[in-house]
Amino acid sequence: MRILITGITGYIGSHLARALLPEHQVYGLVREPLNDSYIRDIRVRLRLLFYDGSWESMERAVQESQPDLTYHLATYYTGEHGAEQTPKLIESNIELGAYLLEALSSLENATLVYASTVMVHYQGEAYRPLNLYAATKKAFSDLLAYYTDVGSIRAVTLVLSDSYGPDDQRPKVLNLVRSALYKGKNIPLTSGEQDYDAVYIDDVVHAFRIAGEQLIKLKQWSNEFFQVYSLNPPTLRKIVEELLKISSLDFQPGWGDRPHPTREIFKAVRVFPRLPGWEPKISVEEGLHRMWHHNKTDTEYNLLL
Repeated sequence: MRILITGITGYIGSHLARALLPEHQVYGLVREPLNDSYIRDIRVRLRLLFYDGSWESMERAVQESQPDLTYHLATYYTGEHGAEQTPKLIESNIELGAYLLEALSSLENATLVYASTVMVHYQGEAYRPLNLYAATKKAFSDLLAYYTDVGSIRAVTLVLSDSYGPDDQRPKVLNLVRSALYKGKNIPLTSGEQDYDAVYIDDVVHAFRIAGEQLIKLKQWSNEFFQVYSLNPPTLRKIVEELLKISSLDFQPGWGDRPHPTREIFKAVRVFPRLPGWEPKISVEEGLHRMWHHNKTDTEYNLLL
């Protein structure tokens, strides 16, 4: 099967590509300058297609790849925004997606799996964006609704809470704590009483694979929404305490040294049903063990601090 992945150079996209490569022909939509740090080991096995922000480059990429299935993972994230970030949010999260949908609509039997976020559902509401990033993610969903309604694309949206795992260079709280442990540095944290609703990367990849397989198989699916989440999310404090046990390092987290954000998802959000046929298999304890004991160099951890 021919598969196109946008966001293939990101953490989730690269892991998904690695899982799909043994059985499928994988294309990746990328930009210049290319950051291949996540895909360096598999780059020669991928077919990379360059997008320069124009409709023409998107049309070429879709026509060349002729995907049987597309995973749309490309996104630009920022928790806070201003004059510099707003155009990037619109261009990456809305314009690129609009071009992708229009290009896919020219194919027969186009199928798409899209990664959305619980930030669209602040305080568990059907639609209440936590921030502008979440609003742009919903804007793409609205565009997608048109293409699915007219029958030119069939789609599944997976609503993600958070993800974690080894090799992760994203500036997420668990990665920052891990880096602080390696460096012996203190790090200011909130109270830590908020839910840490994260799924291990292997389980996230498995969810995307199942969603794609079922979308291809179940012709009655048109525009489906499912959620990918942990079963019993612990608090951030419990997660960090478990990581401290695993590391056996003498480290005192700065609990309460950082105020909670004005807008924050404090309790785990559950809006959509869990993806049929999927449940997380990696426990928090096992996931943290894998994350900590994975061999990394000091240079790589310097990226986080």
